Amino acid sequence: MSDEVKVLNEQEAANVAGGAAHANGQYWSDGGATYYRIAPNDYLGNIAQMFGTSPYAIQQLNPGKIKNIDVIRAGDVIRVR
Repeated sequence: MSDEVKVLNEQEAANVAGGAAHANGQYWSDGGATYYRIAPNDYLGNIAQMFGTSPYAIQQLNPGKIKNIDVIRAGDVIRVR
């Protein structure tokens, strides 16, 4: 994983994938995969929209970490791509 962490401002959050996102979220890439640190008040649907994917696709990328797409925890790091 890259040591560089991107903290989104409001404009960047809106531009990640053309959708709305929380400005407190952080994401980074290690060249092949993209990771996101869950911000307070995030839910998997808005994270999925921000990265142009579905909640179920993110769940499949995170076996053992996301057992229920309706239950995620702020501060956890998940793979989104």
